[in-house]
Amino acid sequence: MGEILGLTVSHFPFLRFKPYIMPGVLRGLMSRGWADTPELRDPANWPAEMREEWGPDGGEVAGKEAQLKQIDQYLKLESALADFKPDVTVIMYRDLGETWKDPKNHPKYWVHTQPEIPVRFYQIFGMIRENYVEEDPDKVDTIKTHTEAAQLLLKGLKDRNLPAIESNEAGVPPSGLGHNALAGIYHLDWTNREFKTPVVAIGIDTFGFQRERGLEGLSEWDKSAPPPLTPKEAFELGQTIAQIFKASNLRVALVASTNWSNSQNTWVGNKRVRPEFENDIKRFEEWKNNQFDKWGDSWTFEEMEDTASWEILTSIVLAGAMTEIGAKVKHADLQTTWTLNSDWISTIFEVK
Repeated sequence: MGEILGLTVSHFPFLRFKPYIMPGVLRGLMSRGWADTPELRDPANWPAEMREEWGPDGGEVAGKEAQLKQIDQYLKLESALADFKPDVTVIMYRDLGETWKDPKNHPKYWVHTQPEIPVRFYQIFGMIRENYVEEDPDKVDTIKTHTEAAQLLLKGLKDRNLPAIESNEAGVPPSGLGHNALAGIYHLDWTNREFKTPVVAIGIDTFGFQRERGLEGLSEWDKSAPPPLTPKEAFELGQTIAQIFKASNLRVALVASTNWSNSQNTWVGNKRVRPEFENDIKRFEEWKNNQFDKWGDSWTFEEMEDTASWEILTSIVLAGAMTEIGAKVKHADLQTTWTLNSDWISTIFEVK
């Protein structure tokens, strides 16, 4: 019988770059975003707490402090993985279609099956190159897929009459894999950066409705367009993934590479300038106290839109898996912010 270690890890991409990069999203919005709402560029129109965090340095001090706190979480996750010694890391991540040739025509979720994936961890899309460890930005690492586990998962999904869709293309250069998957993989191997454990990556379109996501947020919500996984479907998908791997002989690290609320994860017309950390804090109380077993029913698309929390679907998949195997939270941390675009969740579950 297999064993599963559940984890969540932040995929905020700037965390593996120099501290002054950390407030880059808000900096970009102030310099070239909010064309139709220029008043949002003026800190005088922000909440007082947000202005204070931004400070005279443009958020760099706050960014550096937040980065150091998050690195401490990465070391905790890294230690849990070292103790567990997984055969495979199954990493679920938000992908709006960047790994598909036609980003507007992709399924709700899919399993990457390409045996080897060349990636460039030390840059983002060829543009941001000032990485934290001062590695050559053009260095290519190879992520190996655990092909046996990938095919086991696909067969198990098919046997249970769930969509079993594989992506076996190399991905869009220079990433090779969705950038949120890259961030999660890197953050879980923060110290050594060897990336030896084979991976099965599961891309999830958490937005659906054929929405596009830009610097300022999401396109308008057309409720008649095809939706993403519903919360109930996401929870049940997690239960199924857990069933499949529990019936194997594998030691599986099942990881949600995700953030919670994100200022860009709602319609641009909502004029959001910060994450909805109030709702994150409320939901975190449920999460850390193992009250996530009803998340398939208690979350709605409307709450996700109102609180800029569409990416929570990835955590709901993990909630389903942890509920299925009866794993409780051993460690949980929520890091909230006014100026760094998103709130970051770190979790270590019991091994079951």
